[in-house]
Amino acid sequence: MIVRSVVIAFLAASTVYACAGAPESGVVRADYRTPLDRPQTAKAYSHFLVGRFAALTNDPREAAFNYAAALETIPGDRSVAERAVFAALLADDFDGAAEVAKTISRDRETNVSLARLVTAVDRLRRNDPVAAVADLDDAEFGPFNTMVAHNLAAWAELERGGLDAARNRLIENRTGDNLLDGVTLNMVGFLQLSAEQDEAALDTFDTVWTSGARLAVATEAHARLLASLGETDRAITLLTNFTEEVGRNPGVADLLDRIKAGERIKAYRPTIQQGAALAVYAPAAALAAQTDGDLAGVYFAMALALDPELDVARTLWGEALDDAGRRADAIDVLDRVPERSPFYATAQGQLAWVLRREGRNQEALETAIEALNHTSDRDLKVQLGDLFRSLDRHGEAARIFDQVITSDEAEGRRDWRLLFARGAARERMGNWPDAEVDLRAALAIAPDEPDVLNYLGYGLVDRGEDLDEALALIRRAVKKSPLNGQIVDSLGWAYYRLGRYDEAVRHLERAVELEPGDVVLNDHLGDAYWKVGRTLEARFQWSRALNLAGAEDRTDELEAKLANGLVTTSEDMAEAGNTAASASP
Repeated sequence: MIVRSVVIAFLAASTVYACAGAPESGVVRADYRTPLDRPQTAKAYSHFLVGRFAALTNDPREAAFNYAAALETIPGDRSVAERAVFAALLADDFDGAAEVAKTISRDRETNVSLARLVTAVDRLRRNDPVAAVADLDDAEFGPFNTMVAHNLAAWAELERGGLDAARNRLIENRTGDNLLDGVTLNMVGFLQLSAEQDEAALDTFDTVWTSGARLAVATEAHARLLASLGETDRAITLLTNFTEEVGRNPGVADLLDRIKAGERIKAYRPTIQQGAALAVYAPAAALAAQTDGDLAGVYFAMALALDPELDVARTLWGEALDDAGRRADAIDVLDRVPERSPFYATAQGQLAWVLRREGRNQEALETAIEALNHTSDRDLKVQLGDLFRSLDRHGEAARIFDQVITSDEAEGRRDWRLLFARGAARERMGNWPDAEVDLRAALAIAPDEPDVLNYLGYGLVDRGEDLDEALALIRRAVKKSPLNGQIVDSLGWAYYRLGRYDEAVRHLERAVELEPGDVVLNDHLGDAYWKVGRTLEARFQWSRALNLAGAEDRTDELEAKLANGLVTTSEDMAEAGNTAASASP
């Protein structure tokens, strides 16, 4: 392994330098001189360490560059080669990964599984399936890569040995796992479509669907085949059932709209490259759903190298990159989904949220508006409504929620989350009467939902309305969610507004313990301390609130409290001006 072998060499070189630097006689003897290859070894080790650090700090481009540089000095090292290929794929540099993999794959003794996969993908991309089969057959893979390799080999075999040979490769390698075998059988259906064996493909897709396996790209192919054979009603039912059971998918929704509009639909005939892309994408999508971070991006990069128009892979990859904190890369990937794609609006919606998390708020707004102009997707509209709320654009948020609620009501559906969201937006707009109507409607649907109980209760408390009811609502919310600092704060603030300051202090202290970095919670605790005569502690809490991030919109109020304490009338203010010095700690 590179770490052990190079460390030993590096330490050996260091020892020689130390001996050569201070010999007993003061003369460097020939047998202490460093061999000529020592600096090269040290250079390789340096590149390896920089690459390793870059990988650990989420910088795959720097990692890929340095691992590749280390390989130039120590070619053929399995550990470094695997890291170099992996990092290049994570960095969306398939060509770089293929170049490294090519140098390793020449040596059949160096069996690096990911490098072999990349080499096979590169050969398929360049329309050399015979060589791809040889690469895949002459390698050992781990469990996940074994499935990917078998799927790829089947597509390579389609041209070399025909449909039966390709199909047999898949059937012989079923695992017994229903999910994975469902993916495998769907691949059989795609192979049959490619070979124009439509009746066989229909039987295969029907069998997979009946088994309960649901894969969006396979459902699209299944429905397109049905529509091409004149069975449009079955196609519509299939696509509708997928949406109801799994959720909305842009590709499925686009196809459903086209069939309903009477468009003539042709069966999907994947090329070897497109089929191989699906063979990599399908397991990668399952991997992305089951893991955190951007690991699945390694496989999305391979799938997109084979089929650059596989935009569903870009949307999933963008989500994985965002989750991994690689937002610049997520923006780059999502921005490459073209406007003509069914996934364009979805990608724009994702992009808007990534920009929002990056603090690029104006760009986020413009991107969200672009997404809204290209979609009728209910769930995407809800996400974008939440985005507008997060940017304090509550009027736009309320209008979006209005549209969705109206559409839902026409279909006989009422969603408490949307009523809650619109109520919150209306409250922030200063329209409390309509906000209260929405919040009470949401509570009627979800009577034990702590967020609704808390928001309605806090709204009543903050306005001094129906305080007994408000206190009861918030108590229920705390019982449902006792570790939520915001909700515990609401209970303390209700006691404060009722003039029960000792009880207020107890709950507000607990709220600050739960969320010590919240400006409002620290401010509330300061007010309660002041009311019970603990003025030194009150000023400490106000000062703490002032120093917390996000305190800008409360700066004047907090500075006034620090100077004057709690002043509620003009007479109090005048008196406070005379006594401020003596009140200071």
